[in-house]
Amino acid sequence: MDTFRPFSTTHAAVLLVFAATVTTLVVLRRRRERGHPVRAARLDRSLGVVAVLVWLFATFVQFLPTYYDRASSLPLQLCDFTIIAVPLALFTGWRPARAIVYFWGIGLSTQGLITPDLNGGPATMRFWFFWAPHFVIVGGALYDVAARGYRPTWRDFRVATVAGVVYAALVLPFNLLTDLNYGYVGESAPGQPSLVDALGPWPGRVGVMLTLGVVVMTLLMVPWEILRRRGATE
Repeated sequence: MDTFRPFSTTHAAVLLVFAATVTTLVVLRRRRERGHPVRAARLDRSLGVVAVLVWLFATFVQFLPTYYDRASSLPLQLCDFTIIAVPLALFTGWRPARAIVYFWGIGLSTQGLITPDLNGGPATMRFWFFWAPHFVIVGGALYDVAARGYRPTWRDFRVATVAGVVYAALVLPFNLLTDLNYGYVGESAPGQPSLVDALGPWPGRVGVMLTLGVVVMTLLMVPWEILRRRGATE
């Protein structure tokens, strides 16, 4: 219970819990929307509070002397910014926040569910402050689409794309100055096997990562564009 391995039984159990939790929340929210819109909005606010608490937990616990690691504890990963957008989207419905949650959450942060950069098992605190934010981020994105009716537009795509480029442009020089690897655009490789390993040597892989990110976010627009065109022709 002290160690974690990708594609292990523990990993499968985590993903099953994630799927069950998101499905339950989506079904509950949609039922409330049909019969009790006020209660549906209350559920959104409650989940927003949970997102804030998870963000506080994951951010500040890592600064305690027992857990602090300059290579991973600074709130500079893409997920650290995405999780802030989740409560903004749930509390306010602000369109840019919803765009970040959708495109960064599903398009980019889902990689953390598939190939988590994690060594500690359920008996360690690191296990929890890795998985709790990822549940909030990816789950929040799925919840916003499936339960709250968010439908991305090309304007949302541009917001997420520009924000991603700005993020990379800021975190890359920080990594170079500190010899760290936030956003996985630094020179070192992740601690666990991941897609990054297949993208070639640094610095070339940075361009590959940015290109893949745009491609993935474009693919996330395709089904909605097809639905819009079908609706326009019917």
